[in-house]
Amino acid sequence: MISLHYFFTIVHTGAIVYSNIRFVRRALIVSLVFLLSACGGGSSSGNSSGSNSTSSVVAVTVPAPMTVSSGNPLSFVGHAISSAGAISSMYWQVNTLTLGANPVTAVGNSSCTTTQADASGNGVSCTLSLTPPALLTADNTYQLTFFATDAQGNTNSSSTTLKVLQSASSTGNPVVTAGANASVTSGDTVPLTCSAVAGSTAPSGVTFSYQWVVNDAAGLTLNLINSTTASSSFVAPVVTQATTVKLQCRVTDSNQKTGTAIQTVTINPIVLPTAVPISTSGGNVLPGATQQLDGTASKLYDVNGKVTTGTIYYLWKYTSANPSTSSPITVINPNNSVASIVFPAVVTTPTTYTFTLYVSSSAIDPTNLSSLKQYPVVFYVSALPPIVLTINAPIQQVNSGASVYITANTSGTSTNNGTITLPPIYYTWVTLKVPVDPGLLNINSPTTQFIAPTFPAGTAPQNFLLMACASYQTPVPCPGPGSATYNALVVVSP
Repeated sequence: MISLHYFFTIVHTGAIVYSNIRFVRRALIVSLVFLLSACGGGSSSGNSSGSNSTSSVVAVTVPAPMTVSSGNPLSFVGHAISSAGAISSMYWQVNTLTLGANPVTAVGNSSCTTTQADASGNGVSCTLSLTPPALLTADNTYQLTFFATDAQGNTNSSSTTLKVLQSASSTGNPVVTAGANASVTSGDTVPLTCSAVAGSTAPSGVTFSYQWVVNDAAGLTLNLINSTTASSSFVAPVVTQATTVKLQCRVTDSNQKTGTAIQTVTINPIVLPTAVPISTSGGNVLPGATQQLDGTASKLYDVNGKVTTGTIYYLWKYTSANPSTSSPITVINPNNSVASIVFPAVVTTPTTYTFTLYVSSSAIDPTNLSSLKQYPVVFYVSALPPIVLTINAPIQQVNSGASVYITANTSGTSTNNGTITLPPIYYTWVTLKVPVDPGLLNINSPTTQFIAPTFPAGTAPQNFLLMACASYQTPVPCPGPGSATYNALVVVSP
């Protein structure tokens, strides 16, 4: 049996334990409430209206939401004050709310390196500076959030918004330039050219798309060729009186801004006798090739644009070559409807040759060709394969008085390699560094020779450095453009 004293002891002890547990719980609750109060309630508020956003300790103010339609620099002042002591740190954060929007530029003082204290000394302000982006393809919205922390670690933040309208873009429309106004004749192919540069303050990397449209056809039907490129064209239709048409080039940049320009073309009727030649085009040819220049498709037209009979006079002329150092080419039978040319057998650099066909219904004066129909024909001449030069024994060691032979070898000979018969290869030898002139023999053949000079006994070995050159040209440039070279070293011992 348990004694009454022991029972009361147990009850008393249990009451003490229970009382202690309740005390500890109350102490923990009080501590948590204190910590939450010290942290400003553990919450922050976003403010898009520009009014104060406060915790129990730190109060933060930001400007009201702003909408701008210009690209001028902007400033935003954030203000913070704490009832628990001085503000110890502040900063601004800029977020883009519009998907794909370009970021703002020239952002300054976002870390609040520069601040301004209130006259009372209790609050402090931080001014954020920024500039709207130069490129805007739509209205863009940005969120600006101001954060502040006091010396006790209490924090708070507040947000505002900046909406930048597309009209704030500082990039202008592309500046478009169309080709010069032209006067043509019915049946002519009329070139249309257009170029564009990016609008003011546009960044690098802007691309353009082109579209040619008929602005004023003056009642004619104009069929544009390659109308979505910078260079278009059309064939001038038949007219019975001078008619002016206008073609517009529209250029749109990669920021969807558009600029335009007009090219004006006056189409004149065909008046007898006028020739409209159609010559064969050029193409890719090989060195040494013979090519025809064919103008037999030229025709005479009457005033109504119908083919008529009559004599057509022709003149074929060599016009130019690129590179310009290339030698002119003589046209064979230049006054015939079909002429011919022979391209140089030695072409070491890819070369473009241009010839021009002039036609008239009367005898042609070679000194006055500007008023005649002119059609260029362009040929692209491939270069000969490069010569690869080697020497059978590029380093030799001989004694004084010995006969020295050095032979150069080339890849490619004057045989047909499947596409072209190569011209002959020419050689020459020169001395680069020698103690005495060795008197080279056969310097214009693949193999040269000389007698090793005699030096007194005890003389150190002497070096003779020679160069072999090979080229399709003669005389051989050694060294020079279009030639291959290789060095040979002969060491002569006394």
